[in-house]
Amino acid sequence: MKRMISGFLVAVVFILLTVYIPNAMSGDPVNLRSQAKQILDKDVMVMLKKYNFFDKTKNETGAFVNDFVDNGDDTVTDRVTGLMWQKDGSSEGMTWANAKAYVNKLNSDRFAGYSDWRLPTIEELASLMKSSKANGDLYIDPIFSEKQTFCWSADTFGPGTAWYASFKTGMIRHVYFFFYDVRATRSIQ
Repeated sequence: MKRMISGFLVAVVFILLTVYIPNAMSGDPVNLRSQAKQILDKDVMVMLKKYNFFDKTKNETGAFVNDFVDNGDDTVTDRVTGLMWQKDGSSEGMTWANAKAYVNKLNSDRFAGYSDWRLPTIEELASLMKSSKANGDLYIDPIFSEKQTFCWSADTFGPGTAWYASFKTGMIRHVYFFFYDVRATRSIQ
């Protein structure tokens, strides 16, 4: 029994020293790729491990730590990644092509005073994934709306296929263009 408790304590200390403290306390921003590109399954596996992002089937031990601030203008800033996010996102699902048009409209309307909104990369979306259901039935922080359960990324997998984050299932996947939500982002660094 003592050996089991000792092993558990060693594991907790290891997690604190290798995951939580470096992420949340270092003060160094985590710089994620912001340019869209074609991503393969193996690239997603590497990304999930590199940043310790959670995925229910691909990296169930992932536990990335964010530091969110509600800006009071329908946006949320993550001080760890240097990203500003829409708090609510789109009011309905849309095709990937329409998701790009949605972001263009945010920019022309200067949503929250900015005109540099974009579809997030899959890395950026994965940074929002929590390791357990934290917002009702979703794997996302409760600072965000519960309406956007599946969100498009700017990244593609192949012709007619794009990556998305499912905050409903806690997974990162790709799909032939379908109807998903948008939660736009912008870099503040």
